[in-house]
Amino acid sequence: MSENRSTIIIVASILLIVALIAGWAFISSGQQEISAPVKEVTDTATIQSIVELSHVSIATSENFARQKIYIISGYLKNVSDKPIRMAEVKMTFTDFDGKSIREYSQKIVSQNQKPVPPGAEFRFEVRQENLPRGWNYRVPITKITKVGN
Repeated sequence: MSENRSTIIIVASILLIVALIAGWAFISSGQQEISAPVKEVTDTATIQSIVELSHVSIATSENFARQKIYIISGYLKNVSDKPIRMAEVKMTFTDFDGKSIREYSQKIVSQNQKPVPPGAEFRFEVRQENLPRGWNYRVPITKITKVGN
């Protein structure tokens, strides 16, 4: 009976070690892909073939200090066959004559968050507190300026 128990313990230990090694191999290979350097694209035509920007809107709210803040939101759709690991938008705020009075850039997808898979949409929000006087209170001209995959 003790020989049978010893055999079961040895076989179970070997299976556990093999499972741990296999799990480590799969996890480490996935991390190498994620930690690979991001290939940034800044060409406008190429960016348009990789992502689409839609439903850009603006809303107002208040922060904890009861100051008015503006929230610009929209959807970024990945139309390429690779996951998007980084994306940056540029917003141009204009006056009543249509002249640019402020430009602001912000990353909406960063490398330390989950990539946007091919065909998926990602909702983003950009918060602004102090917008310039003379702004026409319209949705800023919003463009994707950088994409990384």
